Amino acid sequence: MVFQLELQPTPPLHLTPQCVVHTGTVRLFTTGTLIHTSGTPAEQFGFFLPNTRPLPEDAPEPRLWAEMHLMTATAASGSFPFGVAHAHAAYVPDPRDALHRWLHLTAAAHPAREVRLGYRITVQAV
Repeated sequence: MVFQLELQPTPPLHLTPQCVVHTGTVRLFTTGTLIHTSGTPAEQFGFFLPNTRPLPEDAPEPRLWAEMHLMTATAASGSFPFGVAHAHAAYVPDPRDALHRWLHLTAAAHPAREVRLGYRITVQAV
């Protein structure tokens, strides 16, 4: 299954010079026919966060805390699971420009017609 993704970031919140919090919402949805089967595993998805700077080459990896939560869901049937799990953030090379590492959020979502998720990533310099 392929998800379509719409991202609505909010401006980064600078708690201290060493700590920044990135938040926003992401809408995952399918188009066309959706076929559910019992026991379907969660589908992996990910995206690069906008409004972030690349990690300098010589900088150590900062501490990252990734969180996602379900805000709303529209499912074809109430008997199948829906939601989000396994949120993880990391600085990874951008496939378009492997010279820099950018903040990337990955997670797994259970199939549903549409889910709206909130995310928060806390970045703390070491």
